[in-house]
Amino acid sequence: MKRLVASIIVCFVTITMFSQNIADIEVSYTALSPNFKNGEVDVQNHYILLSNPRESKFFSPITEYIDSLNSTPDGAAKLNEMMRAAVREGNFDDMPGKDGTYYIVKSSQPRSLTYYDSVGFDQYYYEETPEDWSWTITDSTKEILGYECFLATTDYHGREWCAWFAPDIPVSNGPWKLDGLPGLILEASASDGEYSFVANGIQNSSKPIGIVYLADKYEKTDRKSFLKFKRAFIDNPIGSINVQMGSDISLSDVSNLSIFASSEVVDFIETDYH
Repeated sequence: MKRLVASIIVCFVTITMFSQNIADIEVSYTALSPNFKNGEVDVQNHYILLSNPRESKFFSPITEYIDSLNSTPDGAAKLNEMMRAAVREGNFDDMPGKDGTYYIVKSSQPRSLTYYDSVGFDQYYYEETPEDWSWTITDSTKEILGYECFLATTDYHGREWCAWFAPDIPVSNGPWKLDGLPGLILEASASDGEYSFVANGIQNSSKPIGIVYLADKYEKTDRKSFLKFKRAFIDNPIGSINVQMGSDISLSDVSNLSIFASSEVVDFIETDYH
């Protein structure tokens, strides 16, 4: 583990000198979030953080693979054939499906964050200037992946967060939007337990951080408007689909309609849009 830390420090200097879009560290996280049908915390996704001192991308590798295929005609044809093959063989578990929907791209010079996500059939992105984090660092410690981590807490966009960071890994970054601590965040959870991220692997990397595929298909908005769009879709999915598709589906036309819980039962990771 200590060899990894030393390598990261050397890479920081090298990457800064020669390239701005090659990662020097890759961290895998398991993300837990609530099921919007019933509020049970049983949705699990796999995300990766690729980072260097100047930029990073937090994303689902499975979702990125599907988006990469859809970004070219040949890739889209390959994806369609994979889906048809799964249907023909009755192997619906093998049908390609996204694992998580969002991408988060951060830059340190200048400080910025770009968030890409979808609401129904529509895709949006928004930009933020990251705020100065008001972390309170405690003397509580625990070991994660062989690193001594310290506990820090903060309030962010409607939720209180607890994060465990490793000072021995000189990366001021972490899962989702979380960063701003003197070390890599390896574990973080909202105080109510509805959302959490836990690192399950960390390694040196020379992978390109890369683009967000199909980024030109996303419509620009702002953070709170996006969350309101998303809430409106969950509260009235059929009406939202009618607007997006220009259709006129009625409730009687839909069987097995998924009814989502209200925001009083389960809400987004950011709740300050109300």
